[in-house]
Amino acid sequence: MKKLILLAGAVTLAVVGVDHYDIDVRSSVTKVRQMIEPLKDDSELVKNISDSIPWSQLEHAEVEELLNHPRVQAYLDRENVKQALKDYFADLGNLSGEEAWDAIEKIERESRITGYEALSMKLAWLEKNSLNQAEFTQRAEELFNIYRDKAQTVIRDYDPHVEVPGFSTYKDLERSIVEEVQQMTSFPDGMSRHEYLRKRLQDAREAVYGS
Repeated sequence: MKKLILLAGAVTLAVVGVDHYDIDVRSSVTKVRQMIEPLKDDSELVKNISDSIPWSQLEHAEVEELLNHPRVQAYLDRENVKQALKDYFADLGNLSGEEAWDAIEKIERESRITGYEALSMKLAWLEKNSLNQAEFTQRAEELFNIYRDKAQTVIRDYDPHVEVPGFSTYKDLERSIVEEVQQMTSFPDGMSRHEYLRKRLQDAREAVYGS
């Protein structure tokens, strides 16, 4: 299922979508504070946590230790990459064309954007780096073909019995319930055969997958 999700959906991010991740990081303490503060207006719990941290009393070593935590480092790296790509497409920053392409491939490889989002960004990259419209059209068509083939491969290889936890269990229950209901001649609570079957299948789905 994850594979299908990665390759499905509208092209929502494109280039301007990177704006959603526009987080400016400056000093060490500010970097840590900004990981909490963007949520303060929406979360009283997060606000209380942020307010309870003695930011002004933190020793430099404590701040550095926090910043060096692998999760914090990974977060800051992701934000730096997003900001760098935003700057690149706005004709700012220092990324070369090759570095920008590599950055797009990196975040796609790490499943931080969907296949269609990566395709959209790569098309924007091609538009920026093609010599003329003819070259852009040719390279864009080649890129579309690559992603189409990827999507077809994923769909062809997709097996819900493997990809979806509980799918095999539910299908076995479904088969058993259908056979049972087909043999019944009366149904509880005045329900029709169709209504009773639908209820039994819904109960089975909730039992396997949760409500």
